[in-house]
Amino acid sequence: MNDIEKAKRFSHLFYIMRKQHLSAHEGSNHRLFRMRDMMTLGAIQAETDKSENGMIKMSDVSHIFHITPAAVTQMVREYERKGWIERVVLASDRRSVYLQLTDQASKLLKQNEAELLAGIVDFIHYLGDEDSDALLRILDKAKAYGPIMK
Repeated sequence: MNDIEKAKRFSHLFYIMRKQHLSAHEGSNHRLFRMRDMMTLGAIQAETDKSENGMIKMSDVSHIFHITPAAVTQMVREYERKGWIERVVLASDRRSVYLQLTDQASKLLKQNEAELLAGIVDFIHYLGDEDSDALLRILDKAKAYGPIMK
């Protein structure tokens, strides 16, 4: 198999695996959260867990994700509409807007993480020790390629 044929096979397999994943989780909590939402809210939760007041400034979100303040505002507006995030203005710091996750978002994140990890454990068992270790080694090598490909 030449390189072009391999590339086509990789592309096709990734497409099929994504389609199977989406189909398998139809109707579950995964449908509420896109992967992007899960990663974003998870990162915000990790930062708020580290903070003294359980909140994060909107400007800090902009720095963490390397996005513009306008993009943060748009994202926060969407998450507020869904009931996943709340804006807070402190009496002691009226110029800054802080964010905190709602209880609903925290609960959904925990449920999604548990479902995701359970699915990965099932996949690891399906592959077996030798193949799952080989896949981890290959994925680590692939991750290292990311910065090189620029």
